[in-house]
Amino acid sequence: MQIKQAEISILAIPMKFEVQHALASRSLARNVIVCLTDENGIKAYGECCPREYVSGESIDSVVSALNERWFPKVQGLKFTNFSELQTWIASALTTLPRNEHAAFCALELALLDLYARGTEQSVLQLFSAQPQQPQRYSAVIASEKIENVAANAAMIKQFGVKACKVKLVSDLQHNHKILTTVRAALGDSMSLRGDANAAWQSADEAERQLSALSKYQMESIEQPLPAQDINGLAQLTSANITPVMVDESICSRADAQTLIDEKACHLFNLRISKCGGISNSLALAKKAADNGIDCQLGAQVGETSILSSAGLVLANLVPTLKWREGCFGQLLLEDDPMQPIVQLGAGGMANLQAGTGFGIQPEVVRWKRYLETA
Repeated sequence: MQIKQAEISILAIPMKFEVQHALASRSLARNVIVCLTDENGIKAYGECCPREYVSGESIDSVVSALNERWFPKVQGLKFTNFSELQTWIASALTTLPRNEHAAFCALELALLDLYARGTEQSVLQLFSAQPQQPQRYSAVIASEKIENVAANAAMIKQFGVKACKVKLVSDLQHNHKILTTVRAALGDSMSLRGDANAAWQSADEAERQLSALSKYQMESIEQPLPAQDINGLAQLTSANITPVMVDESICSRADAQTLIDEKACHLFNLRISKCGGISNSLALAKKAADNGIDCQLGAQVGETSILSSAGLVLANLVPTLKWREGCFGQLLLEDDPMQPIVQLGAGGMANLQAGTGFGIQPEVVRWKRYLETA
């Protein structure tokens, strides 16, 4: 495989409803797509969804990093076997800045897709000969409006999902209203997690809230404190009220090592886009397992089927994941301009598509409808 061309596209896709949390609200998905072409004219695709409040990246910074740093490195590059490609990726990851993890994710996914397509196999087969397994995903309720919480919970119950994450806010009494509404709709048997998105500003406040909310039996609390408050996260982890999951705090391997050294969490939320791609996510999952930390597969709001497929690959390669998020497709987006569309089915089940690479490519007419100029 030799890389002959590298291109960037930006998709802007309206969402069917607004997603809200303490750090942001979003009703438009703006995603960066990388397309690589090899010497035989084969095209392959990678995707990222940059978030400034997570890895410090924006659409503009990703485009700059790809055009100025990464595309010159891969233009004309040859790989004669998968081991060579893995070695190149591993070398790039050793010096990857924290604020280029999303950019590198889009590139790495395209590289994996291209090599797999060129060798007529799936990306999963590149890493493992094991057949794919269906994966059970969880739902997310992301609104502070109680009427929306109730409506979303009713839809989740009808869909038959077994686990659900609920976005929480800074006000304790409103969190009681949110969680009371969710439990009333979904019952006590629903596996329930909370996500504060750094809404609580001190470990003492987080302890107060979690103690008061313990009756709702949340199985974890995601990013209860600001990302850089490692001491506060360590205090809350030690208090052991509700298992602490980090999200905005964990992007890089250096982040992981700091969290491990300071005993600042019980779980990592691995979102492929913010964690630099599949290879780095696998490394983070191994580091977590070696240190007694569990992992969840997360997703950026508004992912298309490219990142959804990458998530399914990771889920197949890391069977110990406690929960999986993503694969929302047209349940969330006005349209997912890919073919085929990867999307949750009844019970929250999702499966990889057949075909080479990730098995996903743009559907030209719908793709052009959402295309911006990079």
